[in-house]
Amino acid sequence: MRRLLISALLLFLLLNIRVAFAQDSEYRFTVKQGDSLSKYFSKLGLSNRLLVNLLSANQKNQQLNQLNIGEKIVLRLHNNRRFKSLSYYPHSKKSLEVLLVGTRFVNPPKLSKKNLDPLLVSTIVINNSFGYDAQKAGFGLSLVNTVVEALSWHLDFDTDLHKGDRFFIITNGAKKPVGIIYKGSNKRIEAFAHTDKSGKTRYYNRYGYTLNSSFLSAPLKYKRISSKFQLKRYHPILKTYRPHRAVDYAADHGTPVVSTADGVVKLKGWKGALGKAIIIKHGANYTTVYAHLSKYARHLRKGGSVKKGQVIGYVGSTGRSTGAHLHYELRFKGERKNPLSYKLPKRLKVSRSELWSFRAQVNTILAAL
Repeated sequence: MRRLLISALLLFLLLNIRVAFAQDSEYRFTVKQGDSLSKYFSKLGLSNRLLVNLLSANQKNQQLNQLNIGEKIVLRLHNNRRFKSLSYYPHSKKSLEVLLVGTRFVNPPKLSKKNLDPLLVSTIVINNSFGYDAQKAGFGLSLVNTVVEALSWHLDFDTDLHKGDRFFIITNGAKKPVGIIYKGSNKRIEAFAHTDKSGKTRYYNRYGYTLNSSFLSAPLKYKRISSKFQLKRYHPILKTYRPHRAVDYAADHGTPVVSTADGVVKLKGWKGALGKAIIIKHGANYTTVYAHLSKYARHLRKGGSVKKGQVIGYVGSTGRSTGAHLHYELRFKGERKNPLSYKLPKRLKVSRSELWSFRAQVNTILAAL
């Protein structure tokens, strides 16, 4: 009976240890007599082969073979228990950072003093709307606009938010947050600030890409442009001169029409003279309109997400139209722009020379959550 009780107690402790480990991502060790990096790896379930690869990656890492009493080691693991990074704080040398990128161990540059400032993590819990709940949590309109601008390419603030969703705002004393993370019931979006060499600050995902989509030059394979963007055009049906703030692409009936960028469908239906139309919102500022369609793509729905190049409908001549063509509009903050000449945003990436520093900052932010 006593053995059964002891076994049950040991099982209970083991399960609780495993649960604790599953929730943690950072493990700190102070070197004691007889300790080694191999001991720490074994304690965390990391393989000896992984340790050998780390130590042999370069000469800097070989100093980890000789740890001195009182020195500090920090090991970080991903949620799936895989190695993420190591920090070593020796007595008489500079600290050492080791990061696993793919299958390579790298030593990223040291973070700047600005990035080493203490991180403050604030939480906004959705009960009503993001704007209302953010201001109730003590944030101003500037922060609200920054978050909406950063995340709108992947999150519709009007329809995607639900009660209990959370926004984590990570700051370090700079004017803008260094990190913004949204956690919903079935979606997670991350944005991390980075200032490039020209002094421009943008938000990127953890892999170093901006969150916005680039745009296609045209939404279909067309025969010709039958009508350009112009402020005065003779309308063949109304027999009068009117502005034409769009581009008409002549194409065969049934030609597939694609979304020119990632976005969210705001309208799918009949829209007066435009006939069967689709309106797609791209981020916080951009909107595209596709009109005179013959039919819509299957599974397309209002509020649904679409990817750049995804088929959304087919060329037709519905509404006020004299023949098969696509009426295409580009709007910036509600104002119609010439799709053939307007300079659209491109998806950017952190430069190779700055990427390791950026990734190290991302890991620091994620470890603070």
